[in-house]
Parts: sequence; C-alpha cells; structure tokens
Amino acid sequence: TNKTVFHAIYNESNDQIEDCQLYGISCDSEGHVTIDHCQWYGISCDDEGHVTGIDLRANNLLGQFPVYTRIYTFLGAPSPTIESDWQGTKYGLANLFRLKTLDLADNKLTGTIEYRPLYNLRSLTHFDVSGNQLGGEVNALVSPSVTHADFSNNRFTSMQRFDMYKVSPLQTLSFCDVSNNEIKNDASNLLENIPPNIEQFFASNNRMHGNLPASLDSLPKLSEFDMSSNALS
Repeated sequence: TNKTVFHAIYNESNDQIEDCQLYGISCDSEGHVTIDHCQWYGISCDDEGHVTGIDLRANNLLGQFPVYTRIYTFLGAPSPTIESDWQGTKYGLANLFRLKTLDLADNKLTGTIEYRPLYNLRSLTHFDVSGNQLGGEVNALVSPSVTHADFSNNRFTSMQRFDMYKVSPLQTLSFCDVSNNEIKNDASNLLENIPPNIEQFFASNNRMHGNLPASLDSLPKLSEFDMSSNALS
C-alpha cells in the first residue's frame, strides 16, 4: 500500500532526519509515525488515498534516490547471523502507481537513479530532481507520460539518447533541463530523435561535443534552446 511505501522510505532514512517536526509528521516519543501518509508534509492524495503528488523541494533530504528501499523482517533467532536470515520486500517511489508529480529539487540526494522501475509510473508527468548531488546517467524519458523533466545542477556524466521516440506514441516531453552537469555526449547522436513536442531544452554548462543535428530545424514547437558553454563544433 501507499502507506507502507512511505513508512519504508521514512524508516530507511530515519537516522538522517533530525526530528519529525522537520517534515510535519506526527510521531510518538520513539519517532514512530502516527498519522496517515496523506497528511504528511508535501504529500497529495486522491480520494482513495493513492499518492498523486510529492513536493519536498528544499527539505534537507539526504541519501540515495528512493526508487526502492526494503522492509526487513527477521526470521529466526533473536539476533541475525547471516544475510539469508532476513526477508526483504521492496517498497519505494516505484510503487506509487498513481503518482503525477515528483519534486525533490534542492536537496542533498546522492548516487544514481534506477530508471527502469519508474517507467511503470504511467501517470507521472512532472519530474524534478534539480539541485542535488546525483550522478551517472540522465534519462529524460523517465515515464511514458512525462512532460516536464528537470535534472539540472547535479553531477550527471551522460544522458540516454531519445531512441524511444522513434516508436512511442507517447511523445509528451515539452520541457527538459540538464544544464550545469558534466554530461559528455555527442550532441548529434543525443538529439537526433528529440521529441517532436519539445518546447524548451536547456543543456548549457556541460561537456557535450560534436555538431547539432539538422533535425532541430523541424521542431514546430521549440521556442527556447540553450547549449552554451559546451564543446560543440
């Protein structure tokens, strides 16, 4: 359930949270959450209790991007001896199938993002992880319905090219910002199949090289485009 998901994420990072009041969460004296997840700070739900929005921008979040965490139940003796004594179940953002907006910008998230499970979030339209310390690869097509993808001001070193849009009918992406990273892709290869609905694309202050593809001239909705401060030919 959505409630289990949020308890898992909270418990996983409990040692990183100064107090429950920081996140507007009601807790008992031992730090256990005592209110429904839909009443947590920054969480929006539909009438059935499914999470539809997460807005935790500039909220001092630390640690890995929570695609999945695990709830462990010890099976056996009072104290664990080997890893197989534990039974784990995956919970995390990838379980929130009604999620429409995710804003985790301006926090202190680190590591990489595991994109494949997130592609099951077919209602997700707004994805913002800008202003963190994330690295690895950017995949602007984080979900089939994404319209707004912001990965700017991180430590990403590569970006997945837009191959999916050759065959996908869900050509929804209109805003993409990957500026101020360390992305080293060849621009022509990366942008050859950029989504036809793109309106704003920002990739300044990276390490991209090569030429811009001629296909950019045939994008009818493109109004803003910035790839300054790269190593383009």
